[in-house]
Amino acid sequence: MRFLHTKVRTLDSHSVPGRPMEFEFDGKGFFVEEILDHWKEAHQNSSFYPQEYYKVQASDRQLYILRYSTLFRSWWAKRCGVNQ
Repeated sequence: MRFLHTKVRTLDSHSVPGRPMEFEFDGKGFFVEEILDHWKEAHQNSSFYPQEYYKVQASDRQLYILRYSTLFRSWWAKRCGVNQ
């Protein structure tokens, strides 16, 4: 499954993008129960806009990857283990 555009509410909105607390996926809202991993893309070419990733366990007990695009200032999500 590809990443789908989503809405995310963050805890510390004064920092970009902020720590995700809630998100929407496939028309449903979920709470982030636990952040399992957090990383940023790194490029040798500084003209690339890095993306930031969070692997989370949601309130439906499923695992998701939340991706923040610094270029578009938008969030994307996909469920782990589903036709990756």
